[in-house]
Order: sequence, then structure tokens, then C-alpha cells
Amino acid sequence: MSVDRLKRDLLNKLINAQIDLAAYLQLRIAKGYMSVSESDHLRENCLELSSEMREKAPILKDHYDADEQIVLRRAAQALSGVAVCMMSGHRDCPTFVAVDAEKLEHCLTTLTLCIMCLKEHNKLHQH
Repeated sequence: MSVDRLKRDLLNKLINAQIDLAAYLQLRIAKGYMSVSESDHLRENCLELSSEMREKAPILKDHYDADEQIVLRRAAQALSGVAVCMMSGHRDCPTFVAVDAEKLEHCLTTLTLCIMCLKEHNKLHQH
């Protein structure tokens, strides 16, 4: 796989994670809780993507400038933050989770900003 395709693939995966997180957060705020299976699904997806980002970091390091590398690191940290947040929140009921919506919102904001920075960087390199 070419590096350009790998970068595009990674950006698309980050966007999909952002969409999933935004949808989860919206439901969490509306309902006040989420099912364990919904939380586990989001946690696993975020952990998988952050692991993939760490795994591909050596390949991408040579093709991203220092600013982009910082943005990617922050995006991976936001995904890890979501996963950790999903691990907390189990209360008295084993079938429902009441995760901290503020923490999720912070992770979503960080992830959104990272995606915006990466998209802007791509536009600058194309011109």
C-alpha cells in the first residue's frame, strides 16, 4: 500500500471514529446511560484504531512533518481517552454504563480538531 493511500485510509478511519463517537455521545446525553455492548463496541474500535496508528507510526513518520506527527499523536491519545472512559461508568447495574459525557465531549473535540488539522495540511500540500 502506498504511503498516500495509507494516510488517506487513516484519515478516513479517524473520521469514522469521530462519527461513531459523536453518535454515541448524543445518545448518552439524551438517555443518560448506554448499554454495555454499545460501550464495548466503541471502546474496542477506538483501541483498535489507536493501536493501528502506533503500529504504522514508524512508516508514516518519514512522510508526515513534525506538526502532523503531533496531531496524529493527539488523535491517538483522544481515542485512548475514549477507550479508558468506556471502561469506567459501570455502576449498580451490570447491563448499563453511565460514562462521563464531559470527558467524551473533550475527546470528541480533540479528535475533531486533529481531523481538521490533517485535512488542512493535505490541502496545503496539494497546492
